[in-house]
Amino acid sequence: MRQLSLILLFICLASAMVLAQTSRSLDEGAGSGQSVTNLAGYVRDENGQPLAGVTIVVRGTNKGTITKADGRFSLSTAEPLPLTISASFIGYRRQDIVARGNNFRNLDMKLIEEAVMADEVVVSASRVPEDIQKAAVTVERLGARQFANSPAASPFDALQNVKGVDLLTQSLTFKSVNLRGFGANNNNRFLQLTDGMDNRSPGLGFGFGNVAGISDLDVESIELIPGASSALYGPDALQGLMLTTSKSPFSYQGLSAQVKVGMNNVGKENFGPKGYSDLAIRYAKQLGTRFAIKASFQRLSGTDFIADDYTDRSTRARAGFFSTDPSRGGIATGIGYVPVSNKNANFEYDGVNIYGDDINAGGAFKYPADYENSLLQNRLVTRTGYTELEVLGNNGKVFNNRANVSLHYKVGRNMEASVGWYYGNGNFIRTAGFREYFPDYKRNQFKAELKGDNFFVRAYTTQQNAEGWNIGQAATAINNAWKPLNQWATEFGQAYVENKVSIDAARTTADRGRFLPGSASFNRVRDLFANTYNTDSVPGYKAKGLRFRDNSALWHYEGMYNLTKLINKVAEVLVGGSIRHYALNTGGTAVTLQSTGSEYTINEYGAYAQVGKVLKLGSVVTVKPSVAIRYDKNQYFQGGFTPRASAVVSVGAHNFRGSWQSAFRNPSPGQLFAVPGTQGGEVGGSRLAAESARLFTNPAYLDSDVRDFTAGRISESQLRSRAYDPTTFTTEKIKTWEVGYKALVSNTFFVDAFYFHSRYNDFIAAQSFYQPTNGRIADFSTNAYRTLQINFNNFNEIFVDGYGLGAEYGLGRGFTVSGNYAHQVGTVTLRDAQGNIRNDLSGAPVIKRKMSNPEVSQLGRNFFISPENRYNISLNNPRITDRIGATLTYRWTSEMWVEQGTTAGDVWLPSWTSVDAQVSYKVPSFKSVVKLGGTNIFNKYYTQGYGLASIGGLYYVSITFDELMR
Repeated sequence: MRQLSLILLFICLASAMVLAQTSRSLDEGAGSGQSVTNLAGYVRDENGQPLAGVTIVVRGTNKGTITKADGRFSLSTAEPLPLTISASFIGYRRQDIVARGNNFRNLDMKLIEEAVMADEVVVSASRVPEDIQKAAVTVERLGARQFANSPAASPFDALQNVKGVDLLTQSLTFKSVNLRGFGANNNNRFLQLTDGMDNRSPGLGFGFGNVAGISDLDVESIELIPGASSALYGPDALQGLMLTTSKSPFSYQGLSAQVKVGMNNVGKENFGPKGYSDLAIRYAKQLGTRFAIKASFQRLSGTDFIADDYTDRSTRARAGFFSTDPSRGGIATGIGYVPVSNKNANFEYDGVNIYGDDINAGGAFKYPADYENSLLQNRLVTRTGYTELEVLGNNGKVFNNRANVSLHYKVGRNMEASVGWYYGNGNFIRTAGFREYFPDYKRNQFKAELKGDNFFVRAYTTQQNAEGWNIGQAATAINNAWKPLNQWATEFGQAYVENKVSIDAARTTADRGRFLPGSASFNRVRDLFANTYNTDSVPGYKAKGLRFRDNSALWHYEGMYNLTKLINKVAEVLVGGSIRHYALNTGGTAVTLQSTGSEYTINEYGAYAQVGKVLKLGSVVTVKPSVAIRYDKNQYFQGGFTPRASAVVSVGAHNFRGSWQSAFRNPSPGQLFAVPGTQGGEVGGSRLAAESARLFTNPAYLDSDVRDFTAGRISESQLRSRAYDPTTFTTEKIKTWEVGYKALVSNTFFVDAFYFHSRYNDFIAAQSFYQPTNGRIADFSTNAYRTLQINFNNFNEIFVDGYGLGAEYGLGRGFTVSGNYAHQVGTVTLRDAQGNIRNDLSGAPVIKRKMSNPEVSQLGRNFFISPENRYNISLNNPRITDRIGATLTYRWTSEMWVEQGTTAGDVWLPSWTSVDAQVSYKVPSFKSVVKLGGTNIFNKYYTQGYGLASIGGLYYVSITFDELMR
């Protein structure tokens, strides 16, 4: 209640700030005898046929409507004549017309067919509406045209066709957006906003994709900015932002509904195919001239893509993982480990998506050098694990519910107040250092907003219920509950003496009486561990549970004012600011508690200003320079400034842009306060998180340093000098510049190109550290250690360079061909804790070398998980006939070097291709569209990350009814 009262107080105060302006506007209108102007008109195509569903907007305001079935529209406004009316529709060139005293009741608008559309208006680049071609930074926009033409099953999935975007599929309902390198399953350097609200988990610190987004039918547009956007949006937008905007109930009215059915997992042996359904409904209604309501709901249910890679895991934890050149000090020349997926020929078999058999996470035993069976002396042996489906026991079923309700009221002229509720619920798997299952995620967001043409004030809260458990640790716990690892290893050793050539027979002997998947004993033990918090002991077992929770909340208040009119348009000046409060609630299961036993809170605040000016140089040349600066402060770190300078030079249809920005990022709550479970896990960078992991009394060491020690390349004293220091955690920094070019030539050819360069310092990553079980260095020689993922500041300098090109060409008769290509490379200069440049094992300094090079990766993970090259090519025609449209898309992504977490590994993922297609059929009499589509229609399975599910074909048919009962 206290926080809700603060929100109401914030809205009241903000409303009071603009009340005088509102009153003046109303009084001025009344004093001049001004009345409401009722506009009316008709929209038709080149052949004189009426166009239904055309968006009509009064330019410079938020007032709009849509044409009816006969092409007619009506719209009321308090704006004085003359004014500009804009009409836009998919596949047609936007038209503007001036409404005057002699035509405002009979506006006749004709739209001309245009295959290439490049006149979209965006707001994300500078927080004010502007032509996308004249934006100072690279901006991508997906709207109704792109959604309708895309073969993707949802608007969010359509992002996979945007240049430079890596959309990592973790679950059927959970996909992560990555841009410009460091492709993370949990990208906390990328900001996702839904109607201005942060989409990310308050405690875990990463976006849940579309798990808790808005209904597909309510998405009006998605804007995407690749690259640092911190100068206007704060430190969380270090690598870019995505702004999803829902449809206004004033402009998009009536009842819309969609029914979609499909299937996936085709060709899966003894499993697929599996069906899924996706149902959505939306209703919006304007009541009178000022009030409007909107409600939407969507439910998806089906079977997830299955993580079923059972090949032997490729990881640097393997002995002799890198092939080396002894003549050059043992420098790595490539990957020397050859996975052996035949369990009967591999003592150390560790399946990628088999859990409990992990060689470095409690699933392996190393026999001592004096073991009585000489065949097993110094031998590492893994026990038998369980597949992901066996551990989950749900046959891969997934569901997702999304809903939102909002009330909107027009206050005076050009001002709108609204309140809204946004809800998301579902189950999914996410991959961090481990695979983690969330069986029933719930999130509520409540927003209150007041906005006008030159300002907004907004307050919202995110309330989350997220409980999950670690799939890999659950499998290990089930194994240990049945039989301790030492006992299993003893029985294996005895059996292998009797069966000297059969590893499989020895495992079978040691596995006698093992809990079988799906059995009552298996389910009982799994549920005991999965439903017991990791702070509590499991009843009947001397072990902690595995369940963690993040029921944290976020409270956010922000506002912006455009001062341009107040200073007589001398320049475009924006000012704004925000206050944010995190109330963590994990019970110590995900992040540590304070010494008093209470939960941590985090307070942040920031303020920004932007100044820009359009300068006309002759009749065809304009220049728009702009400068923005923002200050942000997190209570646990020093505050900092994030400046941005940019300029756009327009010469006729040609637009050249350039920008430079310096930014920093505060660690997410999880990166700051995360604590490990009893069997390993993630550790935050704060002092208390380190104390919880006993890192002061029992130091941990980088996995690469431990391997150097066990291989004899460094001494024990050298290893001790490299122990993790828990006292140096700070913010992450970046400096980046970018140049670009956009042009629409002869209304048939559109091109967009960019080049960027970024430099990171104090890069934050969760690196693998080994902590000896008994606090002795000798423990490493006996495999007696636990693996921790510790968030710390990398000492290295990291550079990312890339470029991209997108183009679209109108072939005539409605056909367009489009494509895009993106290239990026990550390089690194390695430094030690004292700032000295490190050498590779041959003695050569490592300066600006590719992070995927083996001699660099050999010295430690850098996590630049991104393909160097990828491209898309599409052929599209939304109007092959007056009813039929179709799209064909080809996507290709090059191989990429992956360094991923505790149980994932180190591997070159192969390149992959996907062919996507859709055919749509309009049924005007029912205001409906039938769509038959599919992604990866040839069902060539691929993975976008090591340990993630394999993505095969997704096929669907949908029927969409739009704006019935309008």
